[in-house]
Amino acid sequence: MLDAYRSSGGLARAPEILAMFKRAGGPGVSALARWVVSRELICFEWQAQTWLPVFQFNRRDLSPDRRLGPVFGELAQIYDHWDVATWFSLPNPWLAQRVPVDTVRRDNGAVLEAARAERFALSG
Repeated sequence: MLDAYRSSGGLARAPEILAMFKRAGGPGVSALARWVVSRELICFEWQAQTWLPVFQFNRRDLSPDRRLGPVFGELAQIYDHWDVATWFSLPNPWLAQRVPVDTVRRDNGAVLEAARAERFALSG
């Protein structure tokens, strides 16, 4: 996972994200928790720590990138947090084997369509 997300800003542990928020005068722990619970952000547990891919934060105010909401909404219907993080990190047949995390900034529409196709293929 670390390698897969490196080119898009990497992964950070929850305390590191909160430190970024504090430095930028951004949101606090309650906002982060709300976004995680509502599945507006990807996060996953690994080695007893919560990790978040950095690509999903708006670089100006550190809020969740709103363009990703529909993609997360599709995937949340069929996958848990770990599976969504994995989906973004692997070559995807719906994207001509491009990796979603590397494609989403250039072509969010294609990633959304890939997520819809994935949901449809798995849930009918």
